[in-house]
Amino acid sequence: MSKIEKSTYPDGHGPDDFTCFGPPALKDGEFKGTMICDLGCFFQSLSEDTPQDSNKYYHASIVQSNKDQRWFTYFEWGRTGASNPQFQFEEFSSKEMAECAYVKQLESKNVKRGEWHQHATLGKILRAKAGKDCYLVRPQSTRSTGLPSARTIKLNESVVKPISATKKSSKYDQQTISFMQDLNIATVSYTRSAMTDNSLPTNAAIIEARDILSAALNQIKNIGDNIDDQIKDKEINSLTSLIYSRISKKKDRNEQPSEWLLTKNNIFSWQQDLDAFESALNVTDNNSVEDTFNPFGGANVEMEWISPTSELGAFIYGWFPKATRGRHHYIKSVKINNVWRISREDEQSRFFKEQKSLSGSLPKTYEIPLHQPKNRIDLNKEEVSLYNSTNTCLLMHGTRTVNTVGLLTSGFKFPKELVGVPIAGAMFGQGIYTADDFGKSAGYTSLRNSYYASGSGGVKNRGAVIFLCDIILGNPHVASQAYPYVKYPTGTHSIFGKSGITSSLQNNEYIILKKDQYKFRYIVEFDAA
Repeated sequence: MSKIEKSTYPDGHGPDDFTCFGPPALKDGEFKGTMICDLGCFFQSLSEDTPQDSNKYYHASIVQSNKDQRWFTYFEWGRTGASNPQFQFEEFSSKEMAECAYVKQLESKNVKRGEWHQHATLGKILRAKAGKDCYLVRPQSTRSTGLPSARTIKLNESVVKPISATKKSSKYDQQTISFMQDLNIATVSYTRSAMTDNSLPTNAAIIEARDILSAALNQIKNIGDNIDDQIKDKEINSLTSLIYSRISKKKDRNEQPSEWLLTKNNIFSWQQDLDAFESALNVTDNNSVEDTFNPFGGANVEMEWISPTSELGAFIYGWFPKATRGRHHYIKSVKINNVWRISREDEQSRFFKEQKSLSGSLPKTYEIPLHQPKNRIDLNKEEVSLYNSTNTCLLMHGTRTVNTVGLLTSGFKFPKELVGVPIAGAMFGQGIYTADDFGKSAGYTSLRNSYYASGSGGVKNRGAVIFLCDIILGNPHVASQAYPYVKYPTGTHSIFGKSGITSSLQNNEYIILKKDQYKFRYIVEFDAA
């Protein structure tokens, strides 16, 4: 074997003269049989006496020269997102010898610096030994580190699988195709821009990150509501290091701890980003960015543009702008750009089954949302009767525009476990939030001055997005104060945060905790004045 001087290519070679190979390493300590690996190390000390800022990466691969077929290991390292990282080649007489050196070097950065820990929520995880910088495997679907050939090594494991060839005969109208192409391109672009290295995480990394957020919520439940206590907690710090080591999300070096630690103030933004990252992964894996037959990344979604001059268009265009009490300073009026009718096959049967099970069981009086249309022209007589008997209403759910694709393809995401913790933007827990006033829902969209999203996640030349959903409210429980519900109080079927009744709440909110209680109806794309 022969080490080449750091940051120097073997004689007569340049970066394009090597071939990289898969498969990639995906788990800590499991490097044998792989030929490329990305690691991340994230740690920030909160001590003023020993300030540290470690957000580093380490890339390793076994490569072969295209010129003379010699075998090398290639290692690259630096601060995550660095434009000029250091690298080093080492030549070996055989592929097998290169593999041994590759595994040994990765183990020295990974398991040799860490210790295995049985976590109550996450199971067996690797964490740094005291005083050590431990690099963890950072699973990536696509990468931007390493030699140019490394970027051709991809892992396809999207959640949504491509639709069958028989489905590809279906066509969408031009307005739908244009909208979805804009959203698909923007969602991938947003994900890459959110990463320090323009990579896309794997689905497994996203799933683990969601589990890390759940573990953080459980820990916050134990700590209490005080932000300072959360910031100082060792477990919160450890979980934060773990999630940033797995997923290279951007973080400014000068941010205050309250802005990047997994406290109650930013878990919601992480959840939103993970949903966008998953959508980007599905889009790229299913090649649906420019696909006019499959713009939904393989999901079975029906979507149709509604002309404003049609009967249904006149109904939505007439009702939506009036569904407000005008209490929101950042939005006084709306201009509808487009409306689409949507239908997701897997929602239909479970929604109808839930309605039938609830029909006829409500008390004589119950709370009904404001601004409900007097005449639902989109329902037949049987549906009107069923909707009335179950208090099923047309309510609104605002989202960042880059999260629209994820909602269309996967629907609302309910956590595996409802943890009783209030977080920013979710004062009644982790259910799905809807409103009867478009001003309230607009606060979660990509409008420039939106309250919760702060204008993030917008799409160029596209407006903000609100989903109109049929929501089975049944007999709502009127909450007297903010409380993180994990189940409905006896005899009720939803949570109602009522303006003027619930603590200091100024706008109505309706929260459901079960996936059977919603059905998407329409998407409204709009601009605000």
